[in-house]
Amino acid sequence: MRQITTDRLIIRPISQGDYDELESIILDPKIVKYMRYRDVKTPSNFKKLFKDHFLKEFGYTFGIEDKVTHQLIGFYEFHPENGVGILSYALSQSAWGHGYVAEAGSAMMDYGFSFLNFDTIEAHFAHLNPRSGRVMEKMGMHDLGVVETRISPDNGEEIFIMGYALDRDEWNLQSVEQAG
Repeated sequence: MRQITTDRLIIRPISQGDYDELESIILDPKIVKYMRYRDVKTPSNFKKLFKDHFLKEFGYTFGIEDKVTHQLIGFYEFHPENGVGILSYALSQSAWGHGYVAEAGSAMMDYGFSFLNFDTIEAHFAHLNPRSGRVMEKMGMHDLGVVETRISPDNGEEIFIMGYALDRDEWNLQSVEQAG
C-alpha cells in the first residue's frame, strides 16, 4: 500500500515501530469495549495479534498517524468477505472527537474501492456506541439496521450490531457530485 495523506493525517501500513502505540490502543478497555479485540487483555496476547495480524495483513491494516506530531493515533482495517470489505477502526482516546475517523474513512473507502476492488464496504458498530453510526453517515454510508445480535460476555446484556454500507456505484456517484 502506498501512503495516503489527508488534510491532517497520514494513513500508512503498520510497522514494527508502531508496536507500543498500537498496544496502548488495543489494551485500553474503553477503546475496544465493543470491538473484536476486547478479549486481547495482556501484552502477550497483543504481541501475538500484532505479529499474526497487524504486520501480516499487509494491504488490509493501516496506521493512522497525525501529520504534525507523527504519532500513531489509531488504525483502520478491512476484513474481506466475498467482495465486501468490512471496515473497522479505533483511535486513541486523545484523538476522539476531532473528526479523524471520517477524514481517514473517506480515504480508506476510496482505497478499498479503487485498489482492493471491493464491490461494497460495510462497517458495523454496537448500538451502545451511536457516535460510530454518525461517523458512518458522514462518510456517505447508508443504514442497514441491525445485522446481528450478541450477548455481552461481561454482563449478559443484549447488544445490537448495527450496519452501514456503501457500494461502488454509490461511491462513484458521490465522488462525481463532490467534484462537480
